[in-house]
Amino acid sequence: MEKLTERLLDKFKKAKGINDEENSSDDVFSFAIETVINDVLNYCHFSVEEWPEGIDNTVVLMTIDLLNETALTFNISESDGEVKSITEGDFSISKETKAEAYQKIMSAPSFSKKYKRTLNNFRRLKR
Repeated sequence: MEKLTERLLDKFKKAKGINDEENSSDDVFSFAIETVINDVLNYCHFSVEEWPEGIDNTVVLMTIDLLNETALTFNISESDGEVKSITEGDFSISKETKAEAYQKIMSAPSFSKKYKRTLNNFRRLKR
């Protein structure tokens, strides 16, 4: 599954215009990709070894939607997370941590209805 995740991470970064050198968010992106892969595997009823390459772009688009739905930024790191709140009196800024980013991904819906039609082309009957 690691090889598949790396391949999809490369496609994801190209689709989002992220440089290969920028890898501070790779672990969050990989987690999101693996979440989508597991959703697809569970929905389509096939194993990672049987993964059809024709579904790669759909998984990339699903990952982008997942990250957009959870409102994650594309430059998240320990020190530079998304700003959660700003207080004026005695000036305070609180930022999102990676743990909170993972929590958002896990609480998101499995996948949008708009992908079911595409995924049905790859779906198999449960054995």
